[in-house]
Amino acid sequence: MVKGPFDGLIGHDRVIGLLENEISAPAHAYLFAGPSSVGKATVAHRFAAALLCDHGGQHDVPCSSCRRSTSGNHPDLLAVEPDGRTALSVEQARATVAQAPMSPVEGDRKVFVFDEAGSMSEQAANALLKTLEEPTASTVFVLVVESEDDLPATIASRCRTVQFGRVREEVLVAALRQRGLGEEQAGEAARISGGRPGLALGLATN
Repeated sequence: MVKGPFDGLIGHDRVIGLLENEISAPAHAYLFAGPSSVGKATVAHRFAAALLCDHGGQHDVPCSSCRRSTSGNHPDLLAVEPDGRTALSVEQARATVAQAPMSPVEGDRKVFVFDEAGSMSEQAANALLKTLEEPTASTVFVLVVESEDDLPATIASRCRTVQFGRVREEVLVAALRQRGLGEEQAGEAARISGGRPGLALGLATN
């Protein structure tokens, strides 16, 4: 059975449909915005893997590219994180800017995923801005934030915003039941999570 790049994710059908249509011809930069633990970063990394996959993430068995993307070992996928600090630093932004114009190692694209882009310092945002203003055709940026207001307007305006909402309680319950939870436990986890799949899964497994 052929599986898509977003199989197994909970909710966000509208967003997933939009992103599936973007895989073959993506924008140069995306801003994934929504509440914490709602699944933005998970979707961002699945999207990145699909962008780097020769089959657009569609296959019955994950290909080598997808396996390496998932494990963090793909040379054209770069995850930019605070690295133990409270904010993404200007040094990290400059390192990203230096790599952005380089050709992909393996395929047609390389993808930069900023898991906590909202923690970017003002200096880091300014360093990244010129790259977003003059994008390289082979590079895609995915910035993950809780709100567009977490970034300077100059950055947000140069990205395609993808808004993530909370997931309906009944969808969470159904997903948790499929993962083997009893009805009462699934209902309690879904209720407490407030529509956030990441939190619901964490509550269920703990």
